Amino acid sequence: MTDIKKSRQESAEGKSKGRLKNAVWKVKNAFFGALFPRSVTCDVCGEEMSVKSRYCLCGECMSKLEVTGDHVCLACGVPMSDEADYCMRCQNVKSEFVRNRSPLVYDGTARDIIHRLKFGGKKYLAETLGAFMSDEYLKSRMECDIAVYVPMTEAEEKKRGFNQSELLAREVGARLNIPVLPALVKTRETATQKLLSGKERAQNLKGAFACVFEEVKGRRILLIDDVFTTGATASACAAALLKGGARDVSVLTAAVTKLKIPVESEDGTPAI
Repeated sequence: MTDIKKSRQESAEGKSKGRLKNAVWKVKNAFFGALFPRSVTCDVCGEEMSVKSRYCLCGECMSKLEVTGDHVCLACGVPMSDEADYCMRCQNVKSEFVRNRSPLVYDGTARDIIHRLKFGGKKYLAETLGAFMSDEYLKSRMECDIAVYVPMTEAEEKKRGFNQSELLAREVGARLNIPVLPALVKTRETATQKLLSGKERAQNLKGAFACVFEEVKGRRILLIDDVFTTGATASACAAALLKGGARDVSVLTAAVTKLKIPVESEDGTPAI
């Protein structure tokens, strides 16, 4: 089989699998939603809900969430306290994606919810975050044809038991009726990003992702992830999608990290 035929076959198989997973996700959510209604107790504190909420959060926990609001950086989506269009993080950085939008700021209750999802195995919280993300997509007037999630290596996914970005993508896709495709693969293991600087993160992820389906060609892609920090992951994934022929890539994450205020050294210059 030639490389072209093989690529086309993989694209068709990926499209078919994506549609099947979307359908299964909708049926599964409907079944378990009817069997175990989640609107009875709050997903965060566990207290009984006095009023039904589509986010499955009580009023007190909702009030503790820090939302990004209307005035955000045009690139990364972090809340802005001045009249500038771009934050300090994005002013001198050229990203491969069009923009990122996040409904929540990665702090306090939002960080707790994401940690419970990623490290506590509370997969049902993808539904809560997916509701916020879907609302942000509509609020921001994003228009995309296909949703793609940030992939993990086989070893990473086996260790965690699931890919939280895929769970979020399936939830968003089902709510917005956008097909979800496993168009990206992670080609190698990478160092943990947590303790790396922005430049180190970018270098760490350089060439770590590849687009494996032709279905992205000429399409507007919605890239889904849990947290936007420096944009290194989003840019690396977007670069792979653009190389695969995508028209453009927009990013939707559950939360965006706050800007770190640089600490000045004794001579008044920013300390790195």
